[in-house]
Amino acid sequence: MTAPSPIVLFSSLSAKISLCEKVLQSARRFDGQARVIGVDCDPNCPAASRVEEFAPIPPLEEMDLDTLTNFCLGLGVTHVVPTRDEELGYWSARCNHLERNGIHVMVSSENAIKTCQDKLLFSRSLESLTVPPIASSDKLSELQCNYFAVKERSGSASKSIGLDLDAEEAMEHAKGLDRPIFQPMTQGREFSAETWINSSGKCQGILLRWRTKIVDGEAHESEIFENREWEKSMQCAFEAIPGLSGHALGQVIVDSEQNLHLVEINPRLGGASPLVLAAGLNSIEWFLLQTAKRETEIPATPALNKKLKLRKVNGEAIIS
Repeated sequence: MTAPSPIVLFSSLSAKISLCEKVLQSARRFDGQARVIGVDCDPNCPAASRVEEFAPIPPLEEMDLDTLTNFCLGLGVTHVVPTRDEELGYWSARCNHLERNGIHVMVSSENAIKTCQDKLLFSRSLESLTVPPIASSDKLSELQCNYFAVKERSGSASKSIGLDLDAEEAMEHAKGLDRPIFQPMTQGREFSAETWINSSGKCQGILLRWRTKIVDGEAHESEIFENREWEKSMQCAFEAIPGLSGHALGQVIVDSEQNLHLVEINPRLGGASPLVLAAGLNSIEWFLLQTAKRETEIPATPALNKKLKLRKVNGEAIIS
């Protein structure tokens, strides 16, 4: 008996037109009849009319477990790909129940998500890495530097961040945050590392890309490059977090002396991930293989195109 074609729920669609299209392409490499349904609690979100299939969804916090399960089953969903930081913990807490109902979620463990999203815990848990996280403290006096970045301890840093502040300015900025943390101000070029992490917690393929133009914390221009040493260092960083799985991306600052400073790891697809999906980091196809108990078919060292670049125009990714 042939297994039914996968139906992938792409959550928090928002304006992620190109990412949703790349997810569909990758799913159809696994099965030519695969479908991807973009969902968002805003029925008029920018991508709603641009993707192949769209369905409105109630806000996740308003759905109990049975309501969520029935919503997915009503659409015939077999797989879920979360795309927003704030929802990762929600899906992770419910993934075992959903799997018992035939619905697989590409999500890391709750503990891994907590480690990634709590900047203070992240900094302290991974400080021994060869790519150490930027030092973080909830007490300004613990940091030996002249200028600071001030962020919320959890949540998206770009929304409320204060940068290049002296001590007095940093303390003032912190008053407007719920749970502020302080970091030394770190300047330099930024790159992202993206990978697929298998069910054993091991990376299968890593791509590095310079973040050459950043808007609201998201790369609007990005270019893949190769550096074997940095790839190995980032592999160690990803594999150092127990329970991290599926697609993950790390953000790094390279200072003027070529030292690497790990900013964050996000256990999900990112806004510029269409670039690495186009380059052969086939996370969605591999997720479908994994859930079909065919993980041995995922190449240990996938062939990756390291000569691509991306720029975004009106929300769409142009890859060349």
